[in-house]
Amino acid sequence: MNPEHDERRRYQRVAFEAKGRFLAPDGSEHPCSIRDMSLGGIAITSAYPVEVGAQVIVYLDEFGRFEGPVVRSFDDGFAIETAISGPRRERLRQRLEAIARGEKIEVSARRAFARYAPGEAGLEESSVLTLADGQSMPCRIIDMSLGGAQVAVENRPPVGTEVSIGRMSGRVVRHTEEGVGIQFTNIPERATALSRPFG
Repeated sequence: MNPEHDERRRYQRVAFEAKGRFLAPDGSEHPCSIRDMSLGGIAITSAYPVEVGAQVIVYLDEFGRFEGPVVRSFDDGFAIETAISGPRRERLRQRLEAIARGEKIEVSARRAFARYAPGEAGLEESSVLTLADGQSMPCRIIDMSLGGAQVAVENRPPVGTEVSIGRMSGRVVRHTEEGVGIQFTNIPERATALSRPFG
């Protein structure tokens, strides 16, 4: 038996549909939907082709942020591998079991899948904003999307400043009432699978 096949089959796959978006390796953002999901991976339907081995970041309505490598592709989409741990894994397990029993996913009208609060994306609110010169300052993540984040910070770096939060780097693109808006300029090279990309 193929060990890779065994690995994929360790987790029960639950078929259902939920909308979302994903960030391709070239930085472009595309709509997608779930074909099925397990604790070990997600099969995604999308008209945009992605090669096996590519690293993608996916946001799914009511599920938040996922990150991982593409492990296979098919005519109308692809599958990524994830490795979720901790309390979020348990929450996901409970939700998948509920869906498998036929319970409906409650979709909040306020979530338009563009932005997520840190808790919804499996992230910590408190973080540190680091400038290119090494200067760092505490900050609070207000919300985030595929391509950026809104951050509350006392001393706002000038627009255009290169910054990083955890393993994500980007630049300040605007000032807000509470802090700054950051546009990400990188995608993590390796799948951290929700291990706090801002932590």
